[in-house]
Amino acid sequence: MRTGAKRGGSRRRSGRFSRRAGFSLVEMIVVIAFLAIVAAVAIPVMNNVLKASSYETAKRNMRLLNGAVIAYNEGVAELTNASGDGQAVFTLLCTREATNPSPGSPYLPPNAVFVSSSDTATYRATWNGRMFKLVPAGTGGSGLDLLKLMGSSSSTN
Repeated sequence: MRTGAKRGGSRRRSGRFSRRAGFSLVEMIVVIAFLAIVAAVAIPVMNNVLKASSYETAKRNMRLLNGAVIAYNEGVAELTNASGDGQAVFTLLCTREATNPSPGSPYLPPNAVFVSSSDTATYRATWNGRMFKLVPAGTGGSGLDLLKLMGSSSSTN
């Protein structure tokens, strides 16, 4: 072995840090490109999951509302309101009459709230005189916000 040479054949590096201490620019660009591809795939998928979840919540709440209307029709009298006032019908389904506490009333859970909305980004319910009708997101009109019916704060983005 020659004198002055280090074992293992490594060369002495000048300066305080070695040249291989950090990431190269190419490595950083590859990582950023990979993350951008993952985000480009994941964001639309998550958006579709949120839309599907909102739709299922709206359908469930529509079944709850119209189930309450049917129960009222069977227990008290045929519920008809030609004026189209969904809030009056909703209030009737939420209250128990002191003079005639019919079995099953109130027909909606105590945490049900009427939140009027004309936001086209959410699902709404309107009263058509006999039942509640679903107003899909993206359609104009006002009605009961189905995503806030049970006091939840869900919203679609």
